[in-house]
Amino acid sequence: MAVDVDFLRDLSTAAGVSGYEEPVQRVVRDRLSRITTPAVDAFGDVLGEVNKGATPQVVVTGHADQIGFVVTHVDDNGFVYFRTVGGWDPTITQGREYVIHTGAGPVAAVSGKRPTHLIPVDERRTAPDLKDQWLDIGATSREEAEGRVSPGDPVTVRPSFVELAPDTFGGPALDDRVGVYVAVRALERYAEVPGRGSLLALSTVGEETVSLGARGQALRLRPQCTIVVDGDFATDQPELDAKKGGGLCELGKGPVIARGSCSNKRLFALACEVAEAEAMPFQVKAYPAPTHTDADELQVWPDVANLNLAVPMRYMHSPFEVARGCDAEWTAQLVAALARRIGEVHEPGYFVTLEERPS
Repeated sequence: MAVDVDFLRDLSTAAGVSGYEEPVQRVVRDRLSRITTPAVDAFGDVLGEVNKGATPQVVVTGHADQIGFVVTHVDDNGFVYFRTVGGWDPTITQGREYVIHTGAGPVAAVSGKRPTHLIPVDERRTAPDLKDQWLDIGATSREEAEGRVSPGDPVTVRPSFVELAPDTFGGPALDDRVGVYVAVRALERYAEVPGRGSLLALSTVGEETVSLGARGQALRLRPQCTIVVDGDFATDQPELDAKKGGGLCELGKGPVIARGSCSNKRLFALACEVAEAEAMPFQVKAYPAPTHTDADELQVWPDVANLNLAVPMRYMHSPFEVARGCDAEWTAQLVAALARRIGEVHEPGYFVTLEERPS
């Protein structure tokens, strides 16, 4: 169950702030081209399908975008101000290396900070508002800085991907590059042993902002099933127990199968059955409310049965997230096996929960 470290590293370290996902989507497109002819839509979503045209159609998706910044203003002294893209904690943004992605190439930047010695004692445990933080690119004037960066240029943390321990990896944007990894690896597994129906891997854009990619595909695709793969808050870290995290979610214990508002009851039961048949570990977690994932857009059609899966992840929405490779590979194995099983059992009305289950 070895993870493809090179592929996961390439996904994690490629730039892809919401609205600017082209670099990471090129990684996805190039990988999918090994087994299929990928398609790209005007939003920037990337799609690849095995057994195209067959029914039932199952879509597995992860979102390619990451949180970041965009340049909004340069002051008279050449300091660069920004707005955040996606959810950021202002206490973790200062004193870091960043990359500003410009049309002429990357520009190195560091986030400025007042020296602790010069901060009043009663303010030292707080962080300035994000609108008051800035980036330093070494410029000495507005003119010099504006010759190198422009409003709207996206900004990411300088990428670093490390193996902290065997099969335990830390890097940026693992939320949700791990989900993209799962979607692509599931399609590769399915291509090796295809089932009766089709499996479509979808790498979406814009989930961290307005779910633009998923919203567009919800209007276009009419599959029988959608499987949305994202990260979930691991509770095996200090100061985050199961009560605070919404239920147990541990690294190395396999995929999290969501039960609740986001997952069709019969599809949930089928996923648990398949996981047991595949002799893989899995975890079940309650999802009683909107998921704040692409599922909230993709499951809008009445005839679509949705399932949410998650890969346990520490330190989500920080510059350095941590996940286990085995969890990603188990999730990909589950998706491929589940797609085959759906092809065996599906018939009209199979996922209608008010009716008797088809025999």
